[in-house]
Amino acid sequence: MKVLVAGWIGSTNLGDELVFAGLRALLRPSGVQLSAISVDPGATRRDHGVGAVGHLDAPTLVRAIDEADAVVFGGGGLLQDDSSALNLPYHLSRLALARVRGTPYAVVGLGVGGLSTSSGRRLARLAMRPAVGLAVRDEDSRRLLETIGVPSATVAADLAFALPTPAVAVSPGDHLAVCLRPWSADRARRPAAAQRGTIAEEHLDALARALDEAASATGLGIEFVALQADRDDAVHARVAERMRTPSTRVTPSSGELVPTIAGARAVVAMRYHGGVAATLAGVPSVLIGYAPKVDALAHELGAGGKVLAWDPRDLADVPAALEAVLPHQRAVTRTRADLQARQAGNRVVLDRLLEAAARPR
Repeated sequence: MKVLVAGWIGSTNLGDELVFAGLRALLRPSGVQLSAISVDPGATRRDHGVGAVGHLDAPTLVRAIDEADAVVFGGGGLLQDDSSALNLPYHLSRLALARVRGTPYAVVGLGVGGLSTSSGRRLARLAMRPAVGLAVRDEDSRRLLETIGVPSATVAADLAFALPTPAVAVSPGDHLAVCLRPWSADRARRPAAAQRGTIAEEHLDALARALDEAASATGLGIEFVALQADRDDAVHARVAERMRTPSTRVTPSSGELVPTIAGARAVVAMRYHGGVAATLAGVPSVLIGYAPKVDALAHELGAGGKVLAWDPRDLADVPAALEAVLPHQRAVTRTRADLQARQAGNRVVLDRLLEAAARPR
């Protein structure tokens, strides 16, 4: 059986690659022939060992959907119009093609929101309703879908939680892992690629002061971990140059991300999948809530996680938040077990899709 994945795959963002690795792990026992729509088909073939077609190669995309027995949409935060007005038409065009060609599709591990325009909500509703099955990664996503007229979503978890738990470090880490990203709350509604390097000076200064204080209070070093090296590492360099505390910067590969995070005592992350990687590794985290998905993850973590607003005044509370979460590694491992169990909802939806694809068309 041929299964085509329509997501955000093959980019430089390790979080998205972690999501696709989780989806591959879920589909592996089914023995399907897997291929993906990719930003970089060569890298996807090399890194994941699957077939890949270029995301802007329209004739090949149409042919791939024609030849597929099923299409999987997800995971990650694909269903939103906050990052760009082009985001929804770009992603949902694949599902429109699948409908026209009579190819069944299902949605797994999906993050929803924000959907701030009436046209965006309409596009999302039209695309989600015909799905064979629909699994979202959190309760906020389910509620938003229900609000726009799609009431049947299962609350599962991020697809990264389908990956195996990493080996426990022999000794506790001696540093804090910090995963920042470019961001500006007043950025224009334009493609994310055009927002590279955006971050306010006052936020850079606040982060540097907070990390200096955290290092002093905990006695731990600082290691900056870039989840998207071509964007995050420059931010890390700008924060590091403002700090008194010596620091290191690393740019792991997708396979190295979770083991790298597992070596830390705690994580401070803006990147959503920095928090996910910390949870997979059983490491407490302080998350900086620049977007609702980060807040949603932090609220899952109980005592093992705190969330601070993307505001210089809140960023000053990083040391106190770290002090609060550091003793609660067990709370993180309990949350990880809960999310891994809930993630099984994605597998249920995939099974339903494969059953539908096996029926004669």
